[in-house]
Amino acid sequence: MTDRPPIEGADALPLDDLVAEVVETADAGPLRVLLLEDNDDHAALVEALLEGVTPEVTLVRARTAVEAVEHLRASPHGPAFDAVLADQQLPDSSYWETIERLADAAAGVPVVALTSLGDDAVALDAVRKGATDYLVKSELTPDLLRRTLRHAVERSRRDAALREANEVLRHTLRHVRQMQAQLVEQEKLAGLGRLLAGVAHELRNPLGLAVTAAEGIEEEADALVSALEGDDLGRDAREALTHVREAATRVAENGRRADGVVRAMYEHARGVDGEFQPVALPAVVQAALAQASSPSLRRTDVEVDVDGIVVRGVGSALARMLANVVDNAAFAARRAARQRGDGTPGRVRVTATEHADAAGRPAVLLTVEDDGHGLVGEAGRVFEPFYSAWGSSRRVGLGLTLARAIAVSHGGTIELGPSPLGGLSVRITFPREGHPGPGRPAV
Repeated sequence: MTDRPPIEGADALPLDDLVAEVVETADAGPLRVLLLEDNDDHAALVEALLEGVTPEVTLVRARTAVEAVEHLRASPHGPAFDAVLADQQLPDSSYWETIERLADAAAGVPVVALTSLGDDAVALDAVRKGATDYLVKSELTPDLLRRTLRHAVERSRRDAALREANEVLRHTLRHVRQMQAQLVEQEKLAGLGRLLAGVAHELRNPLGLAVTAAEGIEEEADALVSALEGDDLGRDAREALTHVREAATRVAENGRRADGVVRAMYEHARGVDGEFQPVALPAVVQAALAQASSPSLRRTDVEVDVDGIVVRGVGSALARMLANVVDNAAFAARRAARQRGDGTPGRVRVTATEHADAAGRPAVLLTVEDDGHGLVGEAGRVFEPFYSAWGSSRRVGLGLTLARAIAVSHGGTIELGPSPLGGLSVRITFPREGHPGPGRPAV
């Protein structure tokens, strides 16, 4: 039987077609049969019985179990025989040991046991040891031998077809479950996106006005403090104005932080807009590093190894996804570097490799690693919107949420694990051909 790549979805062959294919194969061409027989007269008898039968049978003889096993294992490209006829009495092996050794070495090739005993118990034991069928030498006829061999080969190929069909079904089921999970995830993200879009729209203008007003108060307070310099009577006024300025500064800082949250919400709500087209990963990485906003990135060593890999996707969305992940990695690496206190910078490494995903499709694995302290916080919550494991670090908590939404929209997955650098590894897998996720709703 020829090897096939895993088949999934609409490309899967119906089980009946697979079985029909192997039945046709069983009827085509001569059968190659390995005869394990130490007795020359008995070997000549079998050869005579098979002479002139249809389909034609080509016999290869082995005199010992060791020689037969060597024949069966000699081919590096799969079984070289369609069936094995094995004698009961051999000089180098007991009967049951012979059957077990042949069944193990045959790797799916049917073994038909030959014996001088017409005992049903012996026949049953032979099958239990791995034989496909059982023949008594004294009862052999050309038709019986031909039919037994043909049925054994046919049954073996049907079994192989069923095993392959089961593997196809397993791959298909895994793919269907993955698509169902993606659909559920995108429905959740779509609802969240609509909520965030509305909230962001309502908050952006009032926040902008508040920040502008606070910055104006800062400037006016500075001017008044300068005008009252040297005036003893204005000492109390200067002190009051200083407090006003400090309060205005705090209002402006928190307003800018709130504006950052709103901008992040807007980015999350914007989703993936644009057509899927070939995108060079080096360009995506370059754009992501330019977009990454963490000040820690400027004080972190970033290694990139993506070697010209081209994928299909929305380049701007992939850059946003990667920028958020790199931002998180740089923040963690810089934080760990400060705690080390030895002057060495943090490290972030971005790599991409081509491989096959869980459904057997050509895929790209994009990995971002850091040398921080690994997974911080509750592992089950890291993708929740607004969840930040860094407490009062002023992280918005939307970076990984947005990254996962974009990965899912490209038919991919995102996973977290330990990094060889000692920190966290973010592994993003998406199909090489950029198959979009189900429906690709805005998120």
